[in-house]
Amino acid sequence: MSPGAGFEGRLPCGRWSVWRYNWLPNHKLMRGLERARRHAHGTLLDVGCGSRPFAPLFRGFAERYLGLDLPGSPDLSHGRPDVFGDAGRLPVRSGSVDTVLSLSMMDLVHEPARVLAEMRRVLAPGGVLIAEFVQTVPVCRTSPDLWRFTRLGVERLLRDVGLEPVEIIAFGGLPGYVGSASIGWLNRLNRGPWRFLTEVPVRLLYILIQSIAELLDRLWAGSNEVMAFVVVARIAP
Repeated sequence: MSPGAGFEGRLPCGRWSVWRYNWLPNHKLMRGLERARRHAHGTLLDVGCGSRPFAPLFRGFAERYLGLDLPGSPDLSHGRPDVFGDAGRLPVRSGSVDTVLSLSMMDLVHEPARVLAEMRRVLAPGGVLIAEFVQTVPVCRTSPDLWRFTRLGVERLLRDVGLEPVEIIAFGGLPGYVGSASIGWLNRLNRGPWRFLTEVPVRLLYILIQSIAELLDRLWAGSNEVMAFVVVARIAP
């Protein structure tokens, strides 16, 4: 793969597409990544890449974008990754990548510490990890949702495997959690033979709920009750 290849993914939602399901958490994650991406460089390995929806955010920062995911992953709807493999045993040479990206994954793996140790192993000197850790989000109903992480817990996990936090970007709050839980319930309601009747009212409620939650999150920023963190870490000296 030549430098610059692999950036064909599409962003999961537009900046103002408030009518879309899960716009609220995706919008917040994207803003966090826009702050964190300045640390990305060289060859980037996206662990748990799915269909690479966040790849365009790193165009112009990383020179090469490689995706890794499990064989048979349900998220591979737009083609296969560059590498098939398990996050707990990465089929990648030690010290061979400059940036590791891990999104929407750490709450699903069986051994977070082992996964982080593998990510640290494949980082080259001067490399960085950019990872998402959730703290207060609705339980995922389609995956084996196992973990939640506080800021202190994230820092402890990173330091235990030889990584030093550089920047921790918190996003979302209690209003964001309530909004996300509410639209999750509406999404389950908006299914079946009556969807032709519920689709428009549900979309209007998405707009109302997500807009209010976003506004309240901005008004009450600074609380420890956050939805998640985007964490930038480097190999500890």
